[in-house]
Amino acid sequence: MNWETMRLARLSLSAKALVSLFLLLVGLGYFAATANIYFQHQDADLEPGLTLDDLKRSFHGLEKEITPEAKVTVNSTMLEQVRPGGDMREHLDPGGEPAARALIFWLENGATEEDFAKSGLAQTGDLSAKEVIAAQCIECHNADGGDMEDVPFAADADSVPEFTLVAAVATPDVTIHESGPRRVTLAPIGLKKLVHVTHAHILSIPVFTLIVGVLFLMTGCGSTVKLILGPLPMLAVIADIGSWWLARFYEPFIYVIAASGAVFGATYGLQILCILASMWLGRKGDQPASAG
Repeated sequence: MNWETMRLARLSLSAKALVSLFLLLVGLGYFAATANIYFQHQDADLEPGLTLDDLKRSFHGLEKEITPEAKVTVNSTMLEQVRPGGDMREHLDPGGEPAARALIFWLENGATEEDFAKSGLAQTGDLSAKEVIAAQCIECHNADGGDMEDVPFAADADSVPEFTLVAAVATPDVTIHESGPRRVTLAPIGLKKLVHVTHAHILSIPVFTLIVGVLFLMTGCGSTVKLILGPLPMLAVIADIGSWWLARFYEPFIYVIAASGAVFGATYGLQILCILASMWLGRKGDQPASAG
């Protein structure tokens, strides 16, 4: 197919409106994804704001010195999921505010084995974390056919929660070094989450990147511009996702993650602008564009 002879400017008004709305949606989607990156990673290094240290902690792991004055709050997987807005909060809500308060208090205070079966930690009369998990979580989180049997908290739905099983997702992912109580090691995201994120991104981002790329090839831009700018967003996606895994073993790939994200945003945005300009302002002539 000769993309050089095709022109977006020749589309009907309804087709131009449809393409424009599509570009508006994917453009807003990209901004939303960027905001999500910020909120998901901005405090990964225990400090506000998104920096390379946040990416380093998320994809490689980070050793950090904490000043004695700093108040460090480190989340565990379970704590993130049972807080308001978390994936598992809806399953905790049937127990009411006391159940949520009791479990979250235990998690925020280190999720220790010593306090696992203690009641009244947050307020007098509150259930223990063990009792809350037994009432609200074991039905799904059990190894005997539960919906979440891959993350079991007990042998079956009739058993009591076992601390060693719960601790796998409840214990904060921080190691305090014996040589210095204020030096900590922050673990990267788990392999299971990394696989999930990779799966979700690799099946979605290339699709709309390809659609925008094909539309870009139908603009009036020169063949040299298309050759350079056309493949860059897709190459950036490959470099970004691949570096998530490589950075786990080789720290310098953190910089590739940051650079590929910047390249994708810039080139993807340029492609969208070129498409809109060519479609609404471009000429409809039959002559192919020059190489410039």
